[in-house]
This record gives sequence, C-alpha cells and structure tokens, in this order.
Amino acid sequence: MRLVPLARRNLLAEPRRLAAGVAGIGLALALILLLGGLWAGIQAQSVQYVDAAGAALWALPPGTRTLFAEGTELPTSTLATVRATPGVDWAAPAWGLFAILDLHDTKAATVLIGSTPGQSGGAWALARGRAPTADDEVAVDRVLAGKHGLGLGDRLAVADRSYRVVGITRHAGFMTGYVFATHRAVETLLGAPGKTNAILVGTGQPAAVRTRLAARGLTVLDAPGLRRTAVELNTRVFGSPLRLMVAIAFAAGVLIVALTVYAQVAERRREYGICKALGASSRRLVALALAQSLVMAALGLVAGGLLLAAGRALLGWARPQFEVVITPGLLVQTVGAALVMALLAAIIPARRLARLDPATAYRGA
Repeated sequence: MRLVPLARRNLLAEPRRLAAGVAGIGLALALILLLGGLWAGIQAQSVQYVDAAGAALWALPPGTRTLFAEGTELPTSTLATVRATPGVDWAAPAWGLFAILDLHDTKAATVLIGSTPGQSGGAWALARGRAPTADDEVAVDRVLAGKHGLGLGDRLAVADRSYRVVGITRHAGFMTGYVFATHRAVETLLGAPGKTNAILVGTGQPAAVRTRLAARGLTVLDAPGLRRTAVELNTRVFGSPLRLMVAIAFAAGVLIVALTVYAQVAERRREYGICKALGASSRRLVALALAQSLVMAALGLVAGGLLLAAGRALLGWARPQFEVVITPGLLVQTVGAALVMALLAAIIPARRLARLDPATAYRGA
C-alpha cells in the first residue's frame, strides 16, 4: 500500500479548499517575512550614517551617548587636539541637528548634517548631482526629494535661509529625511561659529586611541557602541508590536494548516479506516497526516514568496521611507517557521488517525 498517492489525492480532492489553505499559509508566512524585513530595515537605516561615515571612533560632547543630541556642542579647536593624538589617521567634524521643514504646507522631519567638503561625514551614495561644496548648497535623500517634488536646482528653505539642491542620495532616513550641507553653513544657520557636535576619528588602533583621547577629557564612543545605541533608540518603540504581530501571523498559519488537514481527515475517515483494516499501522497513518501538513507548508512557502514580492513592491510605492531587508537568516527562520507550523498542525489529525477504529470502514458514510 502506498500512502503518498493517497495524501496527494486527499489534498487535490478539494482544489478550492487547498488553494484557500495555501493562500492563507502564504499570507501568514509573507507577513512574517515582511515584518522581519521591516525590523531588519529599521536596524539598517538606524546605523547607515555611522556605517557610511567610516569612522572607527566618535568624539562627542561630554555626557553624550548618541549622535547629534540637542543642545550639545564642542569647540572646533577640539579637532586639532584629536588630530595631534598619536594613532589618529584622520579626523573630521560633523554637526547634525533635527529640523522640521515647511514643504508645500506640510511638515517634514529631517536631520540636517553639516560636514567639511571633501571629508568624511557628508552625503554619500549620490544618485544624482554632487555633494554640497558651497554654503548655500544642500543634498537631500531620495524619499524627501520624491515626496516633496525636489529636484536638482530647486530651492529648499531651512529656517530663514534658502539653499539650492545640488545632489540627491540613494539612501533614505528612517522616519526622518536627510539634508546635507557644509559645516560652515550649519554654523551660520545656528549662529554658532567655531562649534561642532561630533568629530569623526579614523584609526587602525581604536582601543589605544580611545584611551588617549579619554585621557584628554573627551567623551569617545567606538562605532559598534554607537550602532547599538542608535538601534536601541530607534527600535525601542517598534520592537514589541512587531514581535507580537509575528507571533499572531505564526499562530494563524498553524491554525490554517491544522484546520485544512483536519477537515480532510474527518471527511475521509472511511478511506483511512480501510487502510487500517488492510494492515496499515497507526505510525503510517500519522506519517500520512504529517506528509499532508508538510506539503501544505511547502506550497504556502511558495505562495508566501510571491505575496512578499507584491507586498514589498506595494510598501515601497506607498511608504518608501520604510526599507524591507530580507536577509539569509530571515529566510532560514521563515522556512523553519513553516516546518514548525506543519509539525504543530499535524498533531491533532495525527492523533485522530492513530486512534481510528478499523471498523469505520464498514460503517455508513
């Protein structure tokens, strides 16, 4: 007796039920992937400026643990102190602040970053144009440009000043747009010449240089520590809701598989009873239920991949500021989730088949 053809026949007996079940599983798995990708995207966007700057260390104002904290500043003379420290390869100032811009009668939250032209800390990954070199020029990210119709040569008002857009970057900020200007332009905007609030430090000896800078009274963070702080700050609010939604999607997938397989088992008790009367062991019948669950989960994975592609494209069109990053680890986790779904969903149908009385084959339908 071959059980695999029976499992296949049972699954294909009700094509519409099978399609609905596969679609439901696919939706659950696509949601798990989408939420996981959003979580990975939030984390990647939170640290993209730190990663792109390429600094091993960051000298910050005293008591500061995050970049561009409001009301914090350093004298630019600190730059000379940092550069004179043994082991420092290069150092560059950056001044960032959070700003709310008025664009087409709407408010836009942005991070304005000032850097020295030709040095680290400024615009990167330019899609069009160039980085600002004059004090009346800025570069903006693609999402801010697309949402508010900004193009090369347009004017952008910040506070009481106007700047010409000379570059558009490929990256996008998380929840806030990026506006890049020269360091001197930000000093002038704030009316604080000779000030900055971060110094990027390049070195091949981060531990030794950090100790030397700390001995000179500077607050110094390494890049990994700054990444952790940035991720924690940006994901504190979103972590719990995303994990809850993933758990709900997983539970929904388990229930869909279980209900579909259980309904098929319940409707075909006589067929299973005949198999048992002909000598099929309870173990083989349990394997049959498990095989059906695994096939459902596998088909759901395929459907989930297609739905993910559609959902990702839709989200990119409707909310381009949210990036969905699908990592190999996330794919492995989703395949594992589908397998666990199948195993959990097979429990109830398997128990019913294991307890099936062979006499069922001789009773009325």
